[in-house]
Amino acid sequence: METSSKAINLFLIKIFGFYLFWLVSDNFLIYHIDIYKDIWAFNYHIFLKALQWSSIAVLEAMGYELVHGYNSLAILGSYGVIIGNPCVGFGLTYGFASLIISYPGPLKSKLWFIPLGALLILAINTTRVVFLAKQTFASGTFVQMEAHDLFNNLIYIVIFILWVVWVQFILKKKPATAA
Repeated sequence: METSSKAINLFLIKIFGFYLFWLVSDNFLIYHIDIYKDIWAFNYHIFLKALQWSSIAVLEAMGYELVHGYNSLAILGSYGVIIGNPCVGFGLTYGFASLIISYPGPLKSKLWFIPLGALLILAINTTRVVFLAKQTFASGTFVQMEAHDLFNNLIYIVIFILWVVWVQFILKKKPATAA
């Protein structure tokens, strides 16, 4: 029992450490250390461009004509979508990766499971941007925040499910032993 509580405590300490690192990075270091600000901004940029390009690819495959700027995209004739830093999925992916890294398990499994989860988060986020772009086109107005919140909740649920899959299925797989 003691070993189990030590493992739980270590997991909680790691998660808290990752969370503290995020808070300090996103709320302090980027404002006081120029090179850190540049690195942090570059990470947001990578996530923004991955989300924007994947959304553009899906919408163009659906036959829509698009216009887009650095952090926006719109179906021709609509208001479109502005993708802000909180919407790019950087924090969500960081949180997911933190959960998997903090939980015990072999590094080899983490090295394929984290990118797979990050791609799933990107796919859901892409679906959100595509949905919002189509909604602004169909309605001719800005989309209400409820649709935005619905997709946020969906992503949180998916991250939780990914973590459960990690704990219950990926880590519980045991190689078959000869009888």
